[in-house]
Amino acid sequence: MIKRLLSTKLAAFLKLFPVVAVVGPRQAGKTTFVKNELRQWRYFDLEKPSDYNKLRPDVEYFFQEYGKHCIVDEVQEIPAIFSYLRSFIDSNRRKKGQIVLLGSVNPLLLKEISESLTGRIGLIELSTLTYSEIHNNVKMNLEDFWLKGGYPEPLKWTLNNHVIWVEQYIKSLVERDILRYHQVTLSAQKQIQLMTMVAHVHGKHWNASEIASAFGISYHTVNSYVDILEKYFLVRRLYPYFTNVGKRLVKHPKLYYRDTGILHYLLGINSKEELRTSPHRGFSFEGLIIENIIKGMHASKKSSPEFYFYRTAQGDEIDLLVKESNDLTAYEIKTSTTVTKSDLSGFQRCIEQLGVSGGIVIYSGRDNYSLSHNIEVKSANDFLAGKF
Repeated sequence: MIKRLLSTKLAAFLKLFPVVAVVGPRQAGKTTFVKNELRQWRYFDLEKPSDYNKLRPDVEYFFQEYGKHCIVDEVQEIPAIFSYLRSFIDSNRRKKGQIVLLGSVNPLLLKEISESLTGRIGLIELSTLTYSEIHNNVKMNLEDFWLKGGYPEPLKWTLNNHVIWVEQYIKSLVERDILRYHQVTLSAQKQIQLMTMVAHVHGKHWNASEIASAFGISYHTVNSYVDILEKYFLVRRLYPYFTNVGKRLVKHPKLYYRDTGILHYLLGINSKEELRTSPHRGFSFEGLIIENIIKGMHASKKSSPEFYFYRTAQGDEIDLLVKESNDLTAYEIKTSTTVTKSDLSGFQRCIEQLGVSGGIVIYSGRDNYSLSHNIEVKSANDFLAGKF
């Protein structure tokens, strides 16, 4: 059993809130995680007819009967749960850690939570596995993890079977969730084609008009569809950091697929050899590092850091800028196995421009060392494995 980084946060939230919701993409391990952490709690799956029929006819009776240490999975299947839970919680606000809700359909679930349970519920996002979670439990090198991504079940499968799994996962997402819950005008096949086009701009500045022109649809449609992908935890938009530095800065966000296994499937990268020679290699590696840093910080930090990139019109760039209170930490990501000062001149200028006390360079080499008084170089393998 893989121990998840969010175990501590779940325990803390159960002491603070009457209800905790764990959301995230399908097949990321939400059910396994919660059932493993709360072994004595009763579990109900609303996609299971027998459990659905226990709750659907009389929500009030269900929670009166089972509402103590109760896990309810796929809660978006019965929206009436949320309006009732508000009165159920308010009847005894002092009781904490009574109910855990699980859900995968982020747009619907979060809408109901925001309308009915604001201030009464703690929200935890459980995404796919990080490399540190894998490294601490399973023997797998970083390149294999990078190629396959972090969905727990297919990680241990052969590459051929992994490709089949991802293909079916995307097909199911499009047909089961997006077409079911959203009024999209694109067919399932067109949606997958659009997802593939988005994969080709992974790690680059997002320009919906360029995608729309190539695909033959309006940029409004493209942006609306990317909104859906973001809400289903498939993509992440990283926004530029702005400050008064007297420079003209890049304003477009960057777009990343959050799981490299899905990214590589859409790009047709199905082996380590293809990954090593792909023109998308650098952008893919950058996304891998950024996503692992963000997941790790969300799991370990009591407050929520803010994440940005920084780039000037002259081309100087910070791949990831993390803001905690008034502190900034800068990250530069390199796929090369060596790093020299000359490789980081733009990064150094950005650090000085923003007044960042120091920066971290994450690269594919093995050694960890100080490159200058304010730049540390870290091995990606060691850094992601949590050895710092």
